[in-house]
Amino acid sequence: MWKWRSRAVGQPVEHAYVGFGSNLGDGRELFAAALSELTGRGLRVLRCSALYETQPWGGAPGGDYTNAVLEVERAGEVREFLRVLQSVEVALGRTRREPNAPRTCDLDLLLWGSDTMDSPELVVPHPRLGERRFVLLPLCDLIPDGVHPRFNRTFRELLRVCPDSLRVRRIGAPNFS
Repeated sequence: MWKWRSRAVGQPVEHAYVGFGSNLGDGRELFAAALSELTGRGLRVLRCSALYETQPWGGAPGGDYTNAVLEVERAGEVREFLRVLQSVEVALGRTRREPNAPRTCDLDLLLWGSDTMDSPELVVPHPRLGERRFVLLPLCDLIPDGVHPRFNRTFRELLRVCPDSLRVRRIGAPNFS
């Protein structure tokens, strides 16, 4: 399992990695709102990648996305963590009318430390993580040498061989305190 040293107490801490995406409204403002909602629900966000502007995956309707990855201290059981992510999406106006529809806030659980899970409601690591530059680039901002629990390759290696050719452009640092 990935174990990182907490600067405050020196104890090993396992982290979750959460992908953020938005293409309805102001992506920077929605990212800041998502951070506020997550911390307001008791999650501790440790670091954030840069923000990226990306073309919609698979020809999805709507404009470009704002994407990022958050490093979050794991809290509780994985399904409860997922419910918190989904409650933040709803609080920020997310509706699930159809797959790949434009959205105000999409929060995907990408990694739960080095744990793997396959169930009808949750697959971890995210099953398409290695196919999408808009996830791999921001993930590499945080853990380029982290190892994918199923593929046994670093995220930097996965980015190098990623078949996705959609435009992903760094647009700056998030407002994260």
